[in-house]
Amino acid sequence: MASIIVAASCTSGSDKKPLIVTTTDVFEDGYPAEKAIDRLARLGYEGIDMGLDYWTFEGSPLAADNYAEWGKTLRAHADKVGIPYTHAHAPGDAGSDWWVERSIEISAILGAKYLVVHPIFKIEGNDIEDRDQFISVNAAAIRKWLPLLKEKGVVILSENVLWGASKDPRIIADLVKEVDSPYFGWCFDVGHAWSCGFAPDILKQCGTVPLSLHIQDNHGNGDEHLIPGDGTIDFDLFLSTLKEVGYKGDCVLEAHHQSLEAPDAERDEILARLLEVSRDIRDRY
Repeated sequence: MASIIVAASCTSGSDKKPLIVTTTDVFEDGYPAEKAIDRLARLGYEGIDMGLDYWTFEGSPLAADNYAEWGKTLRAHADKVGIPYTHAHAPGDAGSDWWVERSIEISAILGAKYLVVHPIFKIEGNDIEDRDQFISVNAAAIRKWLPLLKEKGVVILSENVLWGASKDPRIIADLVKEVDSPYFGWCFDVGHAWSCGFAPDILKQCGTVPLSLHIQDNHGNGDEHLIPGDGTIDFDLFLSTLKEVGYKGDCVLEAHHQSLEAPDAERDEILARLLEVSRDIRDRY
């Protein structure tokens, strides 16, 4: 098991610390969003990543005609409680037109600046292995969304995932360079990278600093979404790499499986442990 070694807090020269943000995917599909807001705020989380990918079921308010009112209600509740929506995660991939459009719109309503969308990694059922084809297909898909992103004030982020060319964080970073827009960036998923054979210091070879992170752990042979320290990722290397490349964004957690799979009565204890580990992670970069 990789350990998280507690060290003295470091500062980046800014008085404002990055927020500790967790995905709402720590709860099951359809878990009441207002209840999630209250629960995460009470535990001490500082921001929310809205897992829109868990809101695609039949009868979901995300897919309803009055989705905007649902979003406004959640935004007002989050503002009242004092925990902002900072990020969101879209269903599907960059080519899932209806879901991406709806996700951009609801992200703006919630106040989430960043929206993670998986890249297109398959064509006609086959993984896109060729780098140039992958970048061409995804750049075209992303450029289509740029006018709406500018209108709504949302930045879309692609992330390194688990199939074909999408495995390589360097190719995701190259996609960002190709699109070259202030409304498009990338999210480095350290767990996906590790399960695909890339250590956290691969970031040094990317040439473009990610705007967000998905922080999770695994044992190098599957996407387990564990609490950091419960797998084999070298988080000392990860944190030193973040400092070296100059990452300034939030501490965004996608370590949701342990909470998601636990009985509801046990979740607060799991989420409190995740938060404690994450405070150390945030303070060290």
